[in-house]
Amino acid sequence: MGSQHDSASIDVSVALAPCDLEAVPGLVGNIASLSKDLTATEHETRLKVLADARALVQALETPRETMLRHLWTNGTSTAALAIGVETGLFVHMLQNNGAPKKVPEIAEALGAESDLLARIMRYLASMGYIAETGINEFAPTSFSKAMAIPIIGNGYPSGCRVVIPGTLKLPEHMRECGYRPSTDTSGLSAFQLAHGTTLDCFSYIYSLPGEAEYFSQHMAASRLGTPRWMDAGFYPVADRLIHGADDNKDSGAAFLVDVAGSTGHDINAFRQEYPDAPGRLVLQDLPKVIATAANLGLDPKIELMEHDFFTEQPLKGARTYYMHRVLHDWSDEEALRILKHIKDAMRPGYSRLLINENVIPAKSARWEMTAIDLSMLMFTGAKERTETDWRALLEKSAGLRVTGIWTGTNSLESLIECELVS
Repeated sequence: MGSQHDSASIDVSVALAPCDLEAVPGLVGNIASLSKDLTATEHETRLKVLADARALVQALETPRETMLRHLWTNGTSTAALAIGVETGLFVHMLQNNGAPKKVPEIAEALGAESDLLARIMRYLASMGYIAETGINEFAPTSFSKAMAIPIIGNGYPSGCRVVIPGTLKLPEHMRECGYRPSTDTSGLSAFQLAHGTTLDCFSYIYSLPGEAEYFSQHMAASRLGTPRWMDAGFYPVADRLIHGADDNKDSGAAFLVDVAGSTGHDINAFRQEYPDAPGRLVLQDLPKVIATAANLGLDPKIELMEHDFFTEQPLKGARTYYMHRVLHDWSDEEALRILKHIKDAMRPGYSRLLINENVIPAKSARWEMTAIDLSMLMFTGAKERTETDWRALLEKSAGLRVTGIWTGTNSLESLIECELVS
């Protein structure tokens, strides 16, 4: 690999000039034009404006400024926000209808040292996370109000404890692996090395008191407000699944088996959208997860079943086997083991396997997809897959037939439908 010394001939002035000044007028024009149609509920236009706004910042910043923003604020922001969540700062700021509050008053309520809290709050204000209304006086913003919601805010302390240590270990781990997408000679991932454990990432998270709940909340937050596979305009549930399904209530056949479905967010949503779908609805996951799901008030029609997907699938001939964000956690070799058990349970000409995952485009992939891809590399040595990757795994290796790939409007994720080869 090259070194920084190979680039010593590059003039330092390149680091002090805007990255792409020529792009600025076009981006400003796009933002001005699109902003005329902005509404709070029309997400497509908002996302286009947001993409142009990010590109505008990148074009205006110098490389030096971008470098400082990365190294001085990325970790610091996550840490400061985690402190705000754990101390109850953001909740306290909402008292008295969110009226501005002085730091000494807040510090006394939180049991914090006043000068230290002032430093943290000044940083949060400088980043736009809270509003500075006077000297040592602050008020909440829409963002900080959201931080008081557990499903949103709890991702920050969880990220500091669980995710960031593994992410920071990734460069060293990749260097030791010779820049090849694998575990190191010990068979461990960057996550495992960072935490000094031989447990896989999920077992490790569940071994930490309360951590699984925080991590699960963050996963739920990542789906919040995004299109779901069963929503109108995404995947034609009635045409592809309900039509032609067994409707003999005495047969005991399963209509939908949510394999490794965590605490049941997807299958519960499906039950709400399609209450008349024929057959059983079954949520499968490991015992600890199922025990948690049992206390979450899922629809009573949903059956809970302890199951390890590396073992034989006990429900044979279901209409639908569904997996959401499962296979991206595993290498192709491990994914094939999972797929084999489902394939062996499928009924020819009837059963369908639905895989709800990212399908990374060959060009112009969104930042969320590529960020998750590197996170998978860190957690388990696995990856997000392109359509070519998915077809190679599912058709060439697993011997299934991909019958379609659906993607909802503004959705990161797609739904891959498979059936047995006839």
